[in-house]
Amino acid sequence: MSTAPLTNRDRLVAQARRLFAENGYAAVSVDEVAAAAGLTKGAVYYQFKDKTDLFRAACEAVMADVAKYVDLSTMAESPHPLEEIIVGGSKMFDAYEAADARRLLLIDGPSVLGFQQWITLQEPVCIGLIAHAMGHLAEAGLLDEEVVPTLSHLVFGAFVQGALRIAVAADPAAASLEVRAATLTLIRGFLAGIALSKPTALS
Repeated sequence: MSTAPLTNRDRLVAQARRLFAENGYAAVSVDEVAAAAGLTKGAVYYQFKDKTDLFRAACEAVMADVAKYVDLSTMAESPHPLEEIIVGGSKMFDAYEAADARRLLLIDGPSVLGFQQWITLQEPVCIGLIAHAMGHLAEAGLLDEEVVPTLSHLVFGAFVQGALRIAVAADPAAASLEVRAATLTLIRGFLAGIALSKPTALS
């Protein structure tokens, strides 16, 4: 089965993603991305307003892969609703620790895009995945549906702060163990609390 050839935009985004991940935003020029994609600098500006716009597109491609990985790997384990947020959170940390996600989304993203655009970029994916898990808890009678949107934002905040801590740590591997352990404590405490508040939902 043949696949459609990549468009110029796809080629530019793929090479930008690779170069930004390897060298960081500041060290990569538009000319380098164009050359790596086998295109001219003019082709870059035909597709993108500027280097920041190209970086944003590369970040969006990374986020799409993060969402796909977290969704598929979490569902593959078919956890109970009480465990879904724990499994999904672990998979989210796995995805953010990939080299391109770490560099583009966590190290360069906040400063290049600005805080609001950076949050806006991640919200549909990360909060959507968390809200999906929270929705299952609501369906099981463990949460009131009206708290799911706000609660999903709060849990997203905890996860993204953990991912940032890992990304900037002098020893990311050690920080990952610490953050994952702390997150597990936090989420298990939350789950124990809702289980106690609505015990009949578990019967």
